[in-house]
Amino acid sequence: MCRLFGFRSAVPSRAHHSLLSAENALALQSTAHPDGWGIGWITGDDAYVVKSANPAHACERFRRASARLTSHTFVVHVRRATVGHVDHLNAHPFRFGRWLFAHNGTLFGFEQLQAWMLERIHPAFQPLILGDTDSEHLFYYVLSALIDAGADRDGRGHSCASTAASALRGALAALDAQAVALGLERPITNVLVTDGEIFLGHRAGMPLLLSTQKRHCGEAETCPEPLKPCLEPVRPPGAAVNHLLLASERIATDQNLWEEVPEGTTVVLDQAFGLSFIEPPEGWTAPELPARYRSAS
Repeated sequence: MCRLFGFRSAVPSRAHHSLLSAENALALQSTAHPDGWGIGWITGDDAYVVKSANPAHACERFRRASARLTSHTFVVHVRRATVGHVDHLNAHPFRFGRWLFAHNGTLFGFEQLQAWMLERIHPAFQPLILGDTDSEHLFYYVLSALIDAGADRDGRGHSCASTAASALRGALAALDAQAVALGLERPITNVLVTDGEIFLGHRAGMPLLLSTQKRHCGEAETCPEPLKPCLEPVRPPGAAVNHLLLASERIATDQNLWEEVPEGTTVVLDQAFGLSFIEPPEGWTAPELPARYRSAS
């Protein structure tokens, strides 16, 4: 499987610590997930992506990009391939307009799901699928659902966080139901989705953690944010946060306080940094990772 890291902050920040030098940084995680990497970030009103098929921990390009980039939004991924070749085209995150998307999981029996998904992917997006992974198809399937729910077709308009979260959940639930109807193992669909304003994280079948609070911050004295709720030991109820980290594994536990996202839950960060959670419906159960994949998880 893969490892995810997502970051959204009220002020532009460098992600290099979490990617390179922190305890359990993404570069270290990539030793077990060596089949490519990608960094997506927002600058101004545009999203950018740099990718490689090389292992992040052994790639000077990953180190150079991680050290130099500054943004208020990052989506970072290190891959362990299950569907699709090891190729930079198959590395995450995927991008359209300002949307960035990364997936940790597998659509089991993808060859049986693919035609059903393509019927629901907008025709304009189908020529944009350049790789051979389930994850890239999942991106355009989800993006089509977002557009059906009101997101701009060019990927650059403003989106409602709650509407986008509902569309994401609906699309993933429909995919899960189709897999069950075909007699397939249920898909593992941990995903991160952002347009640089809203940020969504969904857990279904693999670990996902979040952090909004810090034990300490080395940049606290220079941070231009006047209110620093992140330095409170517990997130103030109902208050806006000033940053959000989402990750497959805890990173920099000497600095960040981490919480586990419950299975089936969608984390929703809106444009005003209001944080909310959509819980699974009553009776929902998480998909199970088949035993043959557990050594790759």
